[in-house]
Amino acid sequence: MSYNLNNADGVVNVSQQVIEVIAGVAVQETEGIAFTQDDSKLQEKQMVKLVKVEDVDGAITVSLSVHIKYGMSIIKTAGKVQERIAQDMENMLAFQPKAVNVRVIGLLKG
Repeated sequence: MSYNLNNADGVVNVSQQVIEVIAGVAVQETEGIAFTQDDSKLQEKQMVKLVKVEDVDGAITVSLSVHIKYGMSIIKTAGKVQERIAQDMENMLAFQPKAVNVRVIGLLKG
């Protein structure tokens, strides 16, 4: 599936997998957050399956489920990854998602 993203320079056609990879890399590069207990074994194909991208009336929503390191603020850490995903999409695609939903499903061992 692909999406037509409107920006100041025109329309850009972007595949769903590109958006999933951008979100996945943002999770991997944010301290204290991961998709699984051991993301080092997680391959790109597995990672993109953990990111859900929806298009509702031309507005893209990114949803993902993550684990947060024990002892870190859940709200601050989830907020950092939300900001990172939105910022990376803006920088790489010149497009802001309507929402980035982060669901915390567990804690990472310290």
